[in-house]
Amino acid sequence: DTQVPRRALALGDHFFSKDGALRRDPTQVSHFELLGLPKGLDVDDDALDEGLRVLQRRLHPDRFATSTQEQRDLADAASARVNGATAVLRDDLRRADYLLLLETGTSVLDDETRTAPPSLLMEVMEVREAIDEATDGGALEALVAANDARVVDAKARLRAEVDGGDLEAASNVVVELNFYGKIEGEALAKADGEGWSVAFGDRRRQA
Repeated sequence: DTQVPRRALALGDHFFSKDGALRRDPTQVSHFELLGLPKGLDVDDDALDEGLRVLQRRLHPDRFATSTQEQRDLADAASARVNGATAVLRDDLRRADYLLLLETGTSVLDDETRTAPPSLLMEVMEVREAIDEATDGGALEALVAANDARVVDAKARLRAEVDGGDLEAASNVVVELNFYGKIEGEALAKADGEGWSVAFGDRRRQA
């Protein structure tokens, strides 16, 4: 007998039962599968946007305005799930952390027991002190440029560790990137607080 191939699921199908109603307990899929993307450190922004548009069309609560209260609640929950997944995959750091979560079962960013190495903590402390002591926008721009260079280096090491299968080392790099992101935030806050017009790569703060 010829076996009929199983139809590939369309985006959002796992939210629905065979009769077209939203499921109370939809099949759980990863953020990548949900939005029709391959699992990895990188995502195609256009493909992400397209996946989001498809899911929004299928799951928007307005499509269920005349349905039962249960269906409206499930539509709200499905939309929240899609929006949450999209937010994670749009963010480089959160996406890397989520990828490691899928592989190891643990979120680095949520692991309160994980400690950073003393050398990293010292480096971060010194940069934070330099930000506090910066007296003009030029000094702040130089500090952020140096931080950007550290981010580029860390991302290259993260890719190498993931590709090499050393997930513990990759997790340590995610810790680094999290600290570097906080440094950038503190520098931006300093610029805003001082009213300095500064350029940080493609990020600009106007006085």
